Amino acid sequence: MLGDGSIRHGLRSPGGNDERSGPFDAHISKLLAAADTEGLLALDLGEARELGAQGVPAWQILAGVPGPWRCARNDFFSPFGVGYHVAVWERP
Repeated sequence: MLGDGSIRHGLRSPGGNDERSGPFDAHISKLLAAADTEGLLALDLGEARELGAQGVPAWQILAGVPGPWRCARNDFFSPFGVGYHVAVWERP
């Protein structure tokens, strides 16, 4: 799956800099790496909206698919100040 994280990583990012973007996307990355469905469902949609993280609703839909799951791959990229999460979940 691919999902947009915060668009607010740095002064030149489309959303402008927000100090919360780094910790927010680090938290998302940990949740995806752990295949933590409860954690994904508990994400704050208001904070995600403020940070421009458009991927949160898709991750929450994924979290609703019955498991169990394990993460086979988890990457994060932030070119031009926009965060992108790439994760591969599979059945154990």
